[in-house]
Amino acid sequence: LEPLLTQLLASRKSVAVPIVDVLPEETPDKYVYAGSFYGGFDWTLTFKWAGSASERNASYTSPDPFDMPALSGGLLAMWRDWWEESGTYDEQMTEWGGENIEMSLRIWRCGGTIVAVPCSRVGHMFRKSRPYSFHGEAATRNTKRLAAVWLPDKMERVVKSAPALRDMSDVGDVSKRVALREKLGCKNMDWYMQTIYPELDKED
Repeated sequence: LEPLLTQLLASRKSVAVPIVDVLPEETPDKYVYAGSFYGGFDWTLTFKWAGSASERNASYTSPDPFDMPALSGGLLAMWRDWWEESGTYDEQMTEWGGENIEMSLRIWRCGGTIVAVPCSRVGHMFRKSRPYSFHGEAATRNTKRLAAVWLPDKMERVVKSAPALRDMSDVGDVSKRVALREKLGCKNMDWYMQTIYPELDKED
């Protein structure tokens, strides 16, 4: 916890994330340490571990913190006032899926940063099958909502990779999220691709 707090003290608008280590489902007593990988996504707007910190920055030295273009999920720390000021979660998204990419684009483009802190680690059990019901249509709708708000000028590339996102009739009202984007004076997607995640431009 302390390394995350150190990062937050260095920047009020920082989102600090731990490295996610692996707890094997069949042998949970065998803790597997993960490398310093950065999170990204492709044009289907699906999260992936895109590569190592040293691949992005040849001068990177572990265990220094490093920029994280995209969040893997809800394993994060941030100041509550910045959480609220930056818009919290989209209240019309349901279950899970897409909220991590939405938050990543919102934080980076609206004045914040996302920083991985290798000295902070969380063990996560990745199961072979989910022990709960998951509705894929909810995740698809969530992804449509983030695309409608944060990538309206990139929909051609999104739909080319994910045709299921073409029909936006079930998205619902996104006016509050668009108003939030305008209120925060958020930068456009081209800025994000040029400055934060240039690898995305090669993801066709």
